[in-house]
Amino acid sequence: MLSNFVNMSLFLLALINPISKIVVISVFPDTVDFKGIVKISVRSTIAALIMLVVFAVSGHFILHTVFHVELYAFQIVGGFVVFFYGFQALRQGVFFEADAHQNIMDLSIVPIASPLIAGPATITATISLCAENPIPLVIAAISAALAVNLLVMILARFISKPLERVNLMGALIRITGLFVASVGINLALSGIKTFVATM
Repeated sequence: MLSNFVNMSLFLLALINPISKIVVISVFPDTVDFKGIVKISVRSTIAALIMLVVFAVSGHFILHTVFHVELYAFQIVGGFVVFFYGFQALRQGVFFEADAHQNIMDLSIVPIASPLIAGPATITATISLCAENPIPLVIAAISAALAVNLLVMILARFISKPLERVNLMGALIRITGLFVASVGINLALSGIKTFVATM
């Protein structure tokens, strides 16, 4: 049970990708102080938690009853979406570019809470995990992953400064992008495997 919890937490944490949040927050203007960063981080984390818990509890119902979509189709499409974002980070060295004219507080819901935290990959993974594990355990893993991500977001400016000083931020983003792209391929292959098994 503990081993499943740790594995799920790490898997979800990789999909949430805290490093991308460091990049997002590091491009915030200096007018956003530490208190503002904490507010944005907490607000986006709560919104993402609500979305992921809803999909954990009723994702299977939403897919089958509302949209008539099989889980393996969702896994395949979600996998390709994750691969795209990972490949983009690997090639361009950025997960996200902030619009200078956008209200910073608006970013806490879109795009930080969704899709950067509760994105297609994380939602797909949540539904998939709930099909194989007890829902309370999955929700606990989601909460743990979000708690780590929240801590990283709050400390983002303190983390980014030394990384930028030694020019490691770009390399770190690309390495993370490679890992995220690999997770996307794995997710898509898992969906394909399930599809083939149903034939």
